[in-house]
Amino acid sequence: MIPESFIQELLSRIDIVEVINKVVPLKRTGKNYMACCPFHREKTPSFSVSPQKQFYKCFGCGAAGSAITFVMKYEGLSYVDAVRRLAESVGMTVPEDPRGRERRARARTLTDYMQEAAAFYTQCLKDNPRAVDYLKSRAISGETAALYGLGYSPDAWQGLQDIFGKLYESPELEDQGCGLVIKNENGRRYDRFRGRLMFPIRNPRGQVIAFGARTLNGDEHPKYLNSPETAIYRKGSEIYGLYEASHAIRQSGRAIVCEGYMDVIQLSQAGFKEACAALGTAVTADHVRKLLRLVQKIYFCFDGDEAGQHALRRAMEASLPAVGDEHEIRFVVLPKEHDPDSLIKEKGAQAFEEELEKSLTLTQYFVKTVTEGKDLYTAEGRSRFLSESRPLVVAMNAAPLLRDQLVAELAMHARMNPDELHRAFGIAHRIPAPHQNSGAVSRYSAEVGAAGFRRPYSRFGNSPNGPARARVRIDPIEASDMRERILQNLLNYPILAAEFSSQIEDEFIGLDDEVSREILEVWRAVVKSETVLTQSQMLLESLVQSEHYAHYSDLLAQELVIQTPEEAAKQELEIAFDRLELKRITQMLTDAVNVARPDIEKVSRLSKLQKELRERIEESARQHAQLAQTEA
Repeated sequence: MIPESFIQELLSRIDIVEVINKVVPLKRTGKNYMACCPFHREKTPSFSVSPQKQFYKCFGCGAAGSAITFVMKYEGLSYVDAVRRLAESVGMTVPEDPRGRERRARARTLTDYMQEAAAFYTQCLKDNPRAVDYLKSRAISGETAALYGLGYSPDAWQGLQDIFGKLYESPELEDQGCGLVIKNENGRRYDRFRGRLMFPIRNPRGQVIAFGARTLNGDEHPKYLNSPETAIYRKGSEIYGLYEASHAIRQSGRAIVCEGYMDVIQLSQAGFKEACAALGTAVTADHVRKLLRLVQKIYFCFDGDEAGQHALRRAMEASLPAVGDEHEIRFVVLPKEHDPDSLIKEKGAQAFEEELEKSLTLTQYFVKTVTEGKDLYTAEGRSRFLSESRPLVVAMNAAPLLRDQLVAELAMHARMNPDELHRAFGIAHRIPAPHQNSGAVSRYSAEVGAAGFRRPYSRFGNSPNGPARARVRIDPIEASDMRERILQNLLNYPILAAEFSSQIEDEFIGLDDEVSREILEVWRAVVKSETVLTQSQMLLESLVQSEHYAHYSDLLAQELVIQTPEEAAKQELEIAFDRLELKRITQMLTDAVNVARPDIEKVSRLSKLQKELRERIEESARQHAQLAQTEA
């Protein structure tokens, strides 16, 4: 676990403009910088970088975040690896406990061993006519073989001893290390891979962490032999060809996931350089999440036979917990007699592109698979269909809007309405509160909205002996616009969360609507931080694990356009809390008047408070409007 204080210090030393400008040329436009987005194709720049907020946002594809988020997405790294990469660039060392340092040092050693083996296998391929002839028979060019680092393991029991010498006896070459050597029950050691075509598997840094190996003998089993899971390799999270394809994936805006090594290589050679594959296992949610950090559109394309279509179904199931509302996942159903390799060889690259164009969306493929073999004209068939669908739909926690659309489609097949199906599945039907329309907003707005919550004793005369402290409940939809704007100002200027701490605590603790929970989460991140959070990116980074992170990013992205000054944001918060107080006092006054025998003194006191609050709000709004005019 990297300490939060280290992350904050790292962010304070890094300039996001410099980080992004190294890979994407930026052009100054006013206070911000613009470029064509590196994460999707576009002709008109919509990728904005704010040096003031140290934040980027693409208004085309929605990608947004801090310098750490950018490195994660652009290079396909994990959060920890992205932090390490940035720390190295400014001469900082990520703090680790002794055991963590030992693990990293060991991992570097093991990947060095794997790289030595890969270089050895590559040289052996050049010296083995049979292996070269096999590649030629599969129409694989020398350039493609070099790109993927193909090699050949000599048909000898201890071929690797030639390069490792005495190190060949080390346990680090066995399964608990890097898996190159097997030690049998008699203590005899021998190479795991012998007489096979070798496919190096690289991590996002380009380090060799495992191998796939294909027999050159048609009747030998297994046909493919893969590295076991080791200290540096987990097949459930690694993706073959992702390192080689990462640039093409970003450029094309899509990833094509197929079944095996040869499919990846053949697709790449045919011009589909964004191809990659899962490694000797079914596609997992980790695979999907790793790809979605790089790109928003994924195509799954497996063999057209029964086994391939079963794998395609598994890929759909793995995608459901990982997909977000901003993502697009599609499924290519090939003819039964074809795989990607055979289709391209028989009909050409254009035929494969046409199959991509005919692919099914996630919801289309979902409905297709769960309805197969069921008679939807009978109650029993519909019941089986819904029973199979329910756990899959429930898993779509990260895509509430897409899930609602899918439920609506399933409801039609089930002869139910969507609300009934939501209840039957046991999932809440979220009706999003209306968000502020950034396209219609001025640079910043003096109009904060109207709502009512409880507030601490105010400067207008509330005291323990004053009016009763009843909380006035307001419809969340009525209050949503103002709450959203409060949240946006706190994200924009974290220091204000500390300045208005008592008001926030008293107003929102105990309220159960989503925006109130978000306001409290942001407030807690500021007041409980080990360091003073002065920048938006620092606050956002401290909330990176939050389920509301995407919403926070969207609100900050709107501020790249609105550009609210800090003083104006502070005024908006003051007006907001005053209006909350006014709403409550007005309700209390109404209640005090509408009784059989009104308390004249109480009515008078509440009327006076109401008048003072209105005058104060009008004066604050006037000052706010003047500031807005000055800034304009």
